[in-house]
Amino acid sequence: MNEYHWLPAQWAGLTPHEKAVVIAGIDLRIKEEKKQKREAERKARAKRH
Repeated sequence: MNEYHWLPAQWAGLTPHEKAVVIAGIDLRIKEEKKQKREAERKARAKRH
């Protein structure tokens, strides 16, 4: 929760649904970052050949 600058008490105060939404958003961001990394690696390999 460091990224959002939330204190532990603020995180604890969220409802389970709110926590699930935050976690799902983080999961989506991580998935997109991995996709972009793979794409960048693919392009880098293509440039070398």
